Amino acid sequence: MRTLLLDIRHAFRALRHSRTFSAMVIGILTLGIAAAMAVFSLLDAVLLQPLPFRDPERLVRLHESRADSPGGPLSGHEVVAWRERTNTFEGIAVYQYDQVTLTGAGEPSILDALAVSANYFDVLGVSAIVGRTFAHGEDQPGATHVVVLSHRLWQARFAADPRAMTRTILLGNEPYRVVGVMPPGGRMEPDVWRPVDLALEARRVGRHSLFAFGRLRDGVPLRAGREDVEAAAADLARRMPAANAGHGAQVVPMLDDLVHGVRRPLLVAAGTVAFVLLIACANVAHLLLTRAAGRRKEVAIRAALGASRARLMRYLIVESLMLSLAAGALGSLLAAWVIDLLPSLTAIDVPRIGETAMNARVLASAVMLSIVTGLLCGILPALRASEPAAAGSLVQGARTVATVSPRVASLLATSEIALALVLLIGAALMGQSFVRLSSVNPGFNADHVLTAPVGLASARYAAPARRLAFAEDLSARLRSAPGVRAVGTASHLPLAPGDNRMAFDIEGRPPGGPGDLRRVSVRVIGGDYFRAMEIPLRQGRWFSDADARVALPLIRWFEQQPLPPRFESPQPVPVAIVNESMAAAFWPGENPIGRRVRVLFSPWIEIVGIAADIRHASLASQPVAELYLSNLQEPQGAFTVLVKHDGREAAVASTLRAGVRELDADLPLPAITGMRELLHASLGRPRFETALVGVFSAIAVLLATLGIYGVTSYAVSQRTREIGIRTALGANRRDVLGLVLERAVLVTSVGIVVGLTGAFALTRVLSTLLFDIEPTDAATFAGVALLLAGASLVASYLPARRATTIDPLEALRGE
Repeated sequence: MRTLLLDIRHAFRALRHSRTFSAMVIGILTLGIAAAMAVFSLLDAVLLQPLPFRDPERLVRLHESRADSPGGPLSGHEVVAWRERTNTFEGIAVYQYDQVTLTGAGEPSILDALAVSANYFDVLGVSAIVGRTFAHGEDQPGATHVVVLSHRLWQARFAADPRAMTRTILLGNEPYRVVGVMPPGGRMEPDVWRPVDLALEARRVGRHSLFAFGRLRDGVPLRAGREDVEAAAADLARRMPAANAGHGAQVVPMLDDLVHGVRRPLLVAAGTVAFVLLIACANVAHLLLTRAAGRRKEVAIRAALGASRARLMRYLIVESLMLSLAAGALGSLLAAWVIDLLPSLTAIDVPRIGETAMNARVLASAVMLSIVTGLLCGILPALRASEPAAAGSLVQGARTVATVSPRVASLLATSEIALALVLLIGAALMGQSFVRLSSVNPGFNADHVLTAPVGLASARYAAPARRLAFAEDLSARLRSAPGVRAVGTASHLPLAPGDNRMAFDIEGRPPGGPGDLRRVSVRVIGGDYFRAMEIPLRQGRWFSDADARVALPLIRWFEQQPLPPRFESPQPVPVAIVNESMAAAFWPGENPIGRRVRVLFSPWIEIVGIAADIRHASLASQPVAELYLSNLQEPQGAFTVLVKHDGREAAVASTLRAGVRELDADLPLPAITGMRELLHASLGRPRFETALVGVFSAIAVLLATLGIYGVTSYAVSQRTREIGIRTALGANRRDVLGLVLERAVLVTSVGIVVGLTGAFALTRVLSTLLFDIEPTDAATFAGVALLLAGASLVASYLPARRATTIDPLEALRGE
């Protein structure tokens, strides 16, 4: 221990005297370690940490599986059947996304809600910190309305008052008694939880809006639970072929299900950081080799005084470890700043990102990473400097020239170029992918379109006529405002979460079976929606005011309840507009105008128009079959207002808010967003992934070019005498330039060949992250290789040009 402390003291003194060298090494390693820590904190929070529930390894997600929708939500009757016919679960709980309007507790506001089964919290294994969770039977028809608050809402709207448990609040103008408050959660948690009417949902056969999860019994393996649910799904398909033929089941561990969409991008980010750190280590190793070569006489003196090779190696490795630990400390500070920023990056849509923190695991990884980095950087220089031949330096006298093996230096530089090339090709592919994705025509014009969600309280607006009147009155007020060109409404906004996929029948054709799946995304639109979004009409007509004569509503959810007699009347018929994809998929080579379809248990609906396709789910997804219904015939309780304006955005927004307030003072003022901002936000995750890989690739290229520069500069300094002699013997500037660049070109060429080979194998991992470009795109490979070759040649040209100015007399006089 005493000798180790002496080594540390001597190493500190030596590094303090070489401040420029120490600062350069620490700076290079700081970048690599900080990046690695930031990415590890994200990996730790998202992929490695167990879910914050009791025995989380026993929690699984349950999905319905169909040929056109693997891993989709469930219908209520499926949940009931799976509960009754499985015995490997302690419980199966369900939830449904919802929004409710809170009134009577300050300014009205729209809350994100989950409608859940009564056993929801019990199956998860979490308890309220104040009050209780739901009791058995509180999700049954006729039960008292109760609600559980999130910790965030409890603090913001009720000042964290425990007496909130005695309060009754209005959600959708219906009274709910507050029974509990949950502990603090992530940003993904809802504002409130309220019971779902599962009996009602069970009668809504075909409406797939429920999400389910279960807790396996203690000791039951995942395979047994999966087989149990699959058997229940198969039994239901036999008993209800009309609704469930071709429907299977999926059982997935809850954590895997939660993070499956971000696992690949995060692992790619981790691999990218590992490459950057390896390049940094190679760069630092070369610097340490150069420093060690210049200290051969010092090492020889220590050896002459009795220091063993092991002692010399330990001393040199201690120096490397001190540099890496200092870089680790600075990297931790830089990483802490980055980690604090991560939860605020809401646009990247990464689950559990709010749990990222500079915790003990991340700090432990920083220490471990610093030690490993120090060893990687220091072991080779320590081996080279402590070779027995170093002792001969004292005998060789002043003519001894400290050198680094050209082969070792070239190997390090080659590895840097190869690793940098792999990263740069990956970044170029993702950059091109993002550019192509950003340039995709969504099928609508997002410029100068404001959007505002409106949620009408279910009790006051239970009658369809009241919902329709509100939408029409608000639209009329907006149309009269200066600068407004068109006003429309939509049940589902393009590029926003949520969909409404339904089964449908075509008149004159047999119902679709397992091999003939017919599903369509139903949108309810009103006013001048198509004109506001500038969606072209391909054939037929738009909706008109005359369509309002049809009795309401069109779609009925109750399987056993027959249609009212008024729907049997042939005049007037309900109408719909389909998109090009639906027309091409179900009437190829035919004219669908005048044909009739039936969605779920609706009457027959006549197709009167064909609208152009739009990218509804995302810019990366292809258009799917869509059926537009008119809000005049199917009034919605929750919709989004879209206003096309001439640029006077503030005035239009003010008119919109004033219109909502005048029509119903109990409605919350809508959050107004530009459609262009929504389009930009939809690219959040690919933008983040591209920027992440791009930044790390830029760092890698910088380090690689610095490595080439360092290798060439050191080679020039070691060959000064040789260059002087060649110049004295008649070599011209071109000869000297070629002599120096020859090795740099060789190193660069080998690095590029190795890098291209590695990139060809590794970029296939990016296939799921790319859009409209192959992971082995030849043009990208060639262009990036030429770019990196050019950067390397420029980096080596600068010291090569300096070599052409060497004075032969000065070079020989130095000998």
